[in-house]
Amino acid sequence: MASRVVAIVGATGLLGRALVAAFRERPDWTVRSLGHQEIEVTDRESVARALEPVPDVVINSTLGDWSRQEDVEFSWRINALGPRLLAERCAAVGAYLVQVSTDYVFEGKSDAPYGEGDPTEPRSIYGITKLAGEHLVRSMLPRHLVLRVAYVFGPGGSRAKRGTDLVTTLLGLARGGGPVRLVTDQVFSPTYAPDAARTVVELVEAGITGTAHVTNRGQCTPYELGQRIFAASGLRPEIVPIRLADLPPGPHRPRYSVLAHGTLGRAGMASPRPWAEALDEYLVQTAP
Repeated sequence: MASRVVAIVGATGLLGRALVAAFRERPDWTVRSLGHQEIEVTDRESVARALEPVPDVVINSTLGDWSRQEDVEFSWRINALGPRLLAERCAAVGAYLVQVSTDYVFEGKSDAPYGEGDPTEPRSIYGITKLAGEHLVRSMLPRHLVLRVAYVFGPGGSRAKRGTDLVTTLLGLARGGGPVRLVTDQVFSPTYAPDAARTVVELVEAGITGTAHVTNRGQCTPYELGQRIFAASGLRPEIVPIRLADLPPGPHRPRYSVLAHGTLGRAGMASPRPWAEALDEYLVQTAP
């Protein structure tokens, strides 16, 4: 059987690199890596050129410059216009589109994990524009999968975050010698990029459509995450517990954004392993 082709948009990013690696582990897939030099997702002609010859699957993991995610014009272009143009092209050529989204589409007032079909009410520009991208993909393309992840970490860090992620940022603060302020009243499920990528391969190969949540199992606060990181790394910084309200003014962060894995369960697929197990593996890789 001829191999299928997957085009990964945002292939130089944290999740994009993990997706490239996960698909390359499968002998029946040919991977086309599309970084920012190969495609401009907000330009229709660039999208058309990059998706020739036509791939079977397109995965949009584009994030852009994280420091600009509350810039209204920038976020609308990257998070809404880009997905629209990709969906438009995929609909025209018959490709299946996976659009990566975020837990920030939820307001964060729940105390129970959010299901894929639960009401969304984003409170940040980032969340609003990512949700707009979801709606545009759904409205234009029946063969799609909206994939929500949260607090992604993994090898190489995020290009959008200057090569860092939440874990390496906390390690840097601890090694800096000063106190580390960690939030105690925000709850989420971290996502280890290689684990998420392998689950995405399963979803794509099964032809799952609709919306799926893919995070590692379990939940934690930034305080609990930091404690685990420092203990495993042999670091003993001074930890100062704070609350979300103590942070400087900035984009709204959901107080609670744990994601339920209903789609995975209905498809008979296992959720990624507990976040602490994934974190321990990652810390071994990043040890100096």
